[in-house]
Amino acid sequence: MKNIKRILAAAITVLMVLSFAACHKKNETAVKVGDIKFSSGYYACVLFFTDSQARSKVESEFEEKGDDTTDIDYYKQKIDGKSYTDWVKDETINTLKKIAAAKLLCKKAEIDDSEAKTQAETYAGYYWDSYGYSVVLSENGVSKETFVAYMTDLSYEDLYFDYLFGAEGEKAVSEEQLKEELSKNYALADMLDVDFTDLEDDVKTEKTEQLNIYLEQLKSKKATFEEVYHDYNGEEEEEQTTESSEDTPLDSHATLIGNSETNSENEYFDDIYAMANGEVKIIDKTDDSGKILVVKKDVMADPYYLKSYDNTLRHAIADEDFKKIIEDYAETLRFKEITSATKAFKVKKIYYPESAN
Repeated sequence: MKNIKRILAAAITVLMVLSFAACHKKNETAVKVGDIKFSSGYYACVLFFTDSQARSKVESEFEEKGDDTTDIDYYKQKIDGKSYTDWVKDETINTLKKIAAAKLLCKKAEIDDSEAKTQAETYAGYYWDSYGYSVVLSENGVSKETFVAYMTDLSYEDLYFDYLFGAEGEKAVSEEQLKEELSKNYALADMLDVDFTDLEDDVKTEKTEQLNIYLEQLKSKKATFEEVYHDYNGEEEEEQTTESSEDTPLDSHATLIGNSETNSENEYFDDIYAMANGEVKIIDKTDDSGKILVVKKDVMADPYYLKSYDNTLRHAIADEDFKKIIEDYAETLRFKEITSATKAFKVKKIYYPESAN
């Protein structure tokens, strides 16, 4: 479901009542890729989600520059050197090509898609009913049936990725590669995060002294992090497992953090990664916003993380190769856009009331 969640995540952040103000015939073909036909409603569906991604990209760029994101004129922006509308249009077509390629490759490989279809239908039904898609997409000429079809089709990339790069795949990522990816880009640590926001100086001093006491207790082995954690939070201690398990972490307080190349990015990753396993340290947070008491753990000593992050690690290693496989195959497929069907769906006709476009 990785691909589905990625697509929906961008759309949820911008989901409002909107209208393409476009009409189309039911089941009218808008795009053909190989033997796959996409209806006008399907095209409108992909265009909407692509536009949502585009808006998220623009907003992220504004945030990185420290610019105000409350009143963006999206259509004046550029993405990857293209005008906003050209990027959305081109990416919509590219998405349709990739969907068709993945679907056809799965068919050629005779991959069983029954379970994926069931999961996608359930997922689509949930979002249709719970996140306002029933209103938004219906008003834009997208039926629930089309939305379910789109969600189902997004599963084919994940299925083919597993077919190629999964544990039993033709190009399987080895366990050694997975371990290297985990050890190189992630760190495991117990962290007691103390926030100084809105605290008076005397309280900051008091909390700093308390952390220093904990630091010495941990260094001298007079206390465990479990004891320190519950003492600070005024909670009773919990029983920790000491048995190796792939389903439960050995340390329930430990946090897995990643570098900037991961989805678990932590701004203090470099400092923590550089620590030795078992080392105890207090890290000063930026702008005097607090302190973090850290006990570095050995991420490779707990089998839970290698198993739980298996899919994430495989994608980090093989995504670029997989992307090329899909794109190369898509380029071999016949493509035809029926402009009489697609011309009604223009990016600038997607109306977001809050941005007064």
